[in-house]
Amino acid sequence: MPNFQQMEQYGVQRIHHIYDKDTSLKMIIVIHDRTLGPALGGIRFYDYLSEEDALEDAMRLARGMTFKNAIIHKLSSGRLSYGGGKSVIMGNPNKDKTKALLLAAAEAINELDGEYIGGEDMGTYDSDMEVMLERTKHVAGIQETHSRGGKRGGGDPSPITAIGVFEGIRSCLTYVYGTDWMKQRKFAIQGLGKVGFSLLEYLAVRSMPSNIIVTDKDTARIAKAKSEYPEINVLDPDHSDEIFDQQCDVFAPCAIGGIINDGTIKRLKCKIVAGAANNQLQEPRHGEMLKELGILYAPDYVINAGGAINVSVELQPGGYDHDRADAFTRRIGPLLTQIFRAATAKNTTPEKVAGEMAEMVLKSRRDLNNVD
Repeated sequence: MPNFQQMEQYGVQRIHHIYDKDTSLKMIIVIHDRTLGPALGGIRFYDYLSEEDALEDAMRLARGMTFKNAIIHKLSSGRLSYGGGKSVIMGNPNKDKTKALLLAAAEAINELDGEYIGGEDMGTYDSDMEVMLERTKHVAGIQETHSRGGKRGGGDPSPITAIGVFEGIRSCLTYVYGTDWMKQRKFAIQGLGKVGFSLLEYLAVRSMPSNIIVTDKDTARIAKAKSEYPEINVLDPDHSDEIFDQQCDVFAPCAIGGIINDGTIKRLKCKIVAGAANNQLQEPRHGEMLKELGILYAPDYVINAGGAINVSVELQPGGYDHDRADAFTRRIGPLLTQIFRAATAKNTTPEKVAGEMAEMVLKSRRDLNNVD
């Protein structure tokens, strides 16, 4: 269980623990900040080793969503305005997920009366949001064929997330090499989930498949990738940890967080770290270490903001507009370039610059609220 010092460390406003005896639902909802609006963040279904691990992940993810949504507020010129939150469900989504459990989770969200809006995340899908919509209106990322009050759903946000990551990688390449030409570059993708596989699809078209190496702990995902792109290189699940040792230009973490840490950082043989995973740096000091190693880091809550943009657009009064979501997402690349230039000028890390940018957005809104 958290102590108040931990909650203060992460800046958490509120934590809700939910247990439902009938469905064995074990859920944690963290509301981090509602300065910009209702706390928006995905519902992660993951087989955590302990409740402590689940809570730690939820708090880190919720804080990341506050920063991400502040960046989105800036990217959209204030048109998309949401706070940060996250929820996690403890369990194996392939074994423990049932309709009854999802409905119980929906009821828990509904009890918060709009303070938190959930969406799909690792282990959850747009079909799950459809189920939850039966008990609460406070979920997003519903299927495109479904209408919310007569307005079309945004569907799976993963492809839009991958577009943002791809555009971010282009900006990284241009900043490091002077060009975003990908044919001669090598890429290492860690994780072939919904976003990781979509990123593979984009990179396979623009680069040389033989210059891409991928890994995942799921053999079915590896098999699918090799079947669709026979020329790519793969590391099977038993050797997935070797992805850190690959000589490449871009290392793209697209799985769990905390993978840039004391045990992995000195193994990296890349010039760029740019991927879809949340909370890639185990600690802020690892951003400093990347800088010292001459590795450019794309702050995760900036480069992977496309999915949250997609969901935010769906929630607008006019309903989902793919072109609008795509246009906002493609602003990620230029914003990253701005962040990299500022970091170089200030001799600091991109992570610190992005954090200051997000904090400025939040401060401006707080000042405005205080005036009102």
